Amino acid sequence: MMLLIGAFASPTLGQEQDAREQESVRPWWVSAEFGEGQLQLTSDQVSGKRHPTFALGFAGGHSLGNHARIGHEVNGWLLEAYNLQDPTQGISVSSASAVVDAFPIPKSPFFVRAGAGASSLTNNHPDGHGGNGWCWTAGAGYEIPIKKNLGLAPMMLYSAGRFGDAHDIVTIETGRRYSVIEFKVAVVWHFGKPRKI
Repeated sequence: MMLLIGAFASPTLGQEQDAREQESVRPWWVSAEFGEGQLQLTSDQVSGKRHPTFALGFAGGHSLGNHARIGHEVNGWLLEAYNLQDPTQGISVSSASAVVDAFPIPKSPFFVRAGAGASSLTNNHPDGHGGNGWCWTAGAGYEIPIKKNLGLAPMMLYSAGRFGDAHDIVTIETGRRYSVIEFKVAVVWHFGKPRKI
């Protein structure tokens, strides 16, 4: 879907944005991302099903002209809400990754994202196990200019990672991992002293 949007984007919109970027580009960017994730937790012993979750992420970094940008992204998916009155509640998955957004189509705000980093599982249940490991992410988006330095970017992403093994007297789980399909909207702000390109 994102590929089709990028390929058949309005030429006028693309030309207007390209004209602005030909003049200057702001060196820094930050974004807040909101949406839904379809999260699956599995292991060598357990085959779980996908659960709808609230997805929240924040990213930011440095723009490399108008063809790419690099940065850091923090994501989280909530499986069970935390309760300040009950410390035995709450399950979530989070990740922290280095990301690269590339804009492969000239005169189009369509971009592809790739990243890798660390993942974490938090499980407050008395019989639950947390864990840490590595993760990766890949996807695409389309940044629609709203104001001079502000954009709105619908995104579709796929992320996966591992948490290591869990061992106790009762339970042994090996190869614990997750995967999530996300549909999010990011609010992107570009800032800093404009640079000629």
